Amino acid sequence: MNKFEAGFLFQILLKMRSVVTMNIKIKETVFESFPNLESARLVFKEFENSDSQAMFELRSNPDVMRHMDSHPYQTIQDASLSIEQNRIAFEEKTGLNWAIFEKETQQFIGYFCFWKLFRHHCRAEIGYALHPNYWGKGYMDETIKTMLSFAFEQFGLHSIAANVNPNNKNSIRLLEKNNFVQEAYFKEDYFFDGQYIDSLIFSLLEPKG
Repeated sequence: MNKFEAGFLFQILLKMRSVVTMNIKIKETVFESFPNLESARLVFKEFENSDSQAMFELRSNPDVMRHMDSHPYQTIQDASLSIEQNRIAFEEKTGLNWAIFEKETQQFIGYFCFWKLFRHHCRAEIGYALHPNYWGKGYMDETIKTMLSFAFEQFGLHSIAANVNPNNKNSIRLLEKNNFVQEAYFKEDYFFDGQYIDSLIFSLLEPKG
């Protein structure tokens, strides 16, 4: 082995060591049993098949889907398939998806998820939706605060991203209220329903100290 080959091998080993070190930070124990959570007014639980009807009503609601940039559910089978995909994501350790319930009524009101999980970088993207009947109550702000604590204190994430339609002003305000920072504005980067759509990228870093 010559000097060049030795140096190249050394660089590869350093990168591998870095990856291993970063991998340790993600707490794989989170995926041993689903992490049910709760806040003052809400309960966050694993989706069950019995949630299909409520999930269908949420994801077929025009107000919910206005800035979602994906097609509304057409049948309850669409919701059932989504719930099954959530289960598979948990089993394969690629995502976490919570059904949100109001404590007082035990009513399903929305969902929150971590997806696009990049283990090596301790990074994930978030997604969320809330039924319009529960808008204006601070429920999604309460949800995000709960999930951020879980992400940084129990899950081991270092950074969290959110991709938002620029017209979704409520979501933008929600993210900014929780210290997310706009990192990018991508023009016409997403093709949906016959047109190119802009995207805003927000991110939040793990608190230092």
